[in-house]
Amino acid sequence: MDASSWTQVLVRVGDADPALVSDRLWAFAPAAIEERDDGSLLLVAGFDDHDVAASAGAAVEGLGVASVHLRAVDDDGLDAWRAWARIEQAGPFTLVPAWLPVPEPPPQEPGDRVAAAPRSLDRGRGRHLITLDPGRTFGSGSHPTTRLVLSTLARVVNPGDLVLDVGCGSGVLSIGAALLGAGRVLGIDVDPEAPPTTTTNARANGVGSVVSATDEDLSSVSDRGERFDVVAANLLAPVLADLAPDLIRALASDGHLVVSGLLTGRWEATATALEPLVTSEVIHEQGWTAMVLRHP
Repeated sequence: MDASSWTQVLVRVGDADPALVSDRLWAFAPAAIEERDDGSLLLVAGFDDHDVAASAGAAVEGLGVASVHLRAVDDDGLDAWRAWARIEQAGPFTLVPAWLPVPEPPPQEPGDRVAAAPRSLDRGRGRHLITLDPGRTFGSGSHPTTRLVLSTLARVVNPGDLVLDVGCGSGVLSIGAALLGAGRVLGIDVDPEAPPTTTTNARANGVGSVVSATDEDLSSVSDRGERFDVVAANLLAPVLADLAPDLIRALASDGHLVVSGLLTGRWEATATALEPLVTSEVIHEQGWTAMVLRHP
């Protein structure tokens, strides 16, 4: 990657809706978005492609914000992204960038039961800590769709489940499923950097024996005939539509398919693409949507 291709989009929000501006920026898949308040709200989004950054800036200008500026990043964007990173909460999970201090658990209250769970931040309350270094892969926890899927997995993953993470990226969803008690988790991703990143993060979180990762494509996995109790796919809507037949084939007859990467107000088209699966739950956060689907 050419270092000069990294670009920041700086948006002085003005009278615009900050959530709407943020959603418009996320639609162009930035590495991260930082909020700064120096008397008025400034959103700073980092992109690894100048042309994509320019398109994002143009899209945001259409919202009538006070100002939009593009600024070249002197390094490759990775150090800048790390400076923006922060601890995120997602359902029962606390996501901590590996280079930040791990937060102390709150004091245990009298009568709290301490469960024997790995990587537990507050075992009496069923909270789990995930430390994460995503490198150049997706899945830092800064995007609402990652948090949506993690929160949903906490409701559908049962002890001993076989879980498939399609587009595993950093491995955050795979690790979350393992911490919830999954018996085995397979992460797949066509990005060659994703499987080793997932494996490294899984080991760092004490679930390396449960999580495996490969660059095998979904059709190959579904062709093998293995069926998964939970399939998670945090991808863009067009990709989900393309993968729909194999997602359906990979899902066990009584399993749960959890998908996200969908803009609120447009998720119905993806639900249609995944028929005959039926939608059992729809969850929204900050302009993004996740769905849970099951066999009828």
